[in-house]
Amino acid sequence: MKSEEELWIRQVLLGGPDAENAFKAISVRYGPKLYSQIFRIIQNEAIAKDVLQNVFIKVWKNLSRFKQESNLYTWMYRIARNESLTTLAHENKRKHLSIDSSIIRVIPGHVSLDTFEGEQIYQFIRDAIETLPEKQAIVFELKYFENQKYSEIAKLTGTSEGALKASYHIAKEKITAFLKTKLNH
Repeated sequence: MKSEEELWIRQVLLGGPDAENAFKAISVRYGPKLYSQIFRIIQNEAIAKDVLQNVFIKVWKNLSRFKQESNLYTWMYRIARNESLTTLAHENKRKHLSIDSSIIRVIPGHVSLDTFEGEQIYQFIRDAIETLPEKQAIVFELKYFENQKYSEIAKLTGTSEGALKASYHIAKEKITAFLKTKLNH
C-alpha cells in the first residue's frame, strides 16, 4: 500500500480536481516545519512568509523532478534552505546568532569572540555548514537549531537513528574545526 505522501504526490502529478487538495495537504503537513526553518535563517517574519510561498511554488513546479529517493520533507527542506540562503544574500540581512559553547571554543590566548561582529560570526557558521555534505548539514540543522529528536529526524529523512547520531557528531566536529580555524587565525 502506498503511503499518504506518495498518494498526494501522484495526485498532484496527475493534475485534475484532486491535485489542488493533495498539494494543500502537503503544505498543511510540512508548511509549519518549513516556516520554522526559514524563519530561523531569515529572522524576519514577512520575508520568511514570502520565502515559504516561493518554496511552495518551486515544489509545485518541480514535483515531477522529485525522484522519491528520499523523504518528500527532506527534498522540500533542501529547497527551503537554499531559497532562504539565497534570499538572505539578496536582502543582506545577517543577524546575530548565539553560539553554543559546545560547538565553538576559542583557544585561550587567541582571538576572542568579542572582536567579531554578530554578522561575521553568523557568516562563519553559515560558511561552516555549507562545507558539510548535504545530509550532514540537514541533520545538523534539524538537531542543533530545531532541537528535533533523532527519532523525528529519522522519520523525516528515512535514515536510522544510529546513522543520524554519527552524522551529527561528524558534522559538529567539522563545524568546530572550521570555526576554530576562522576564529583562531
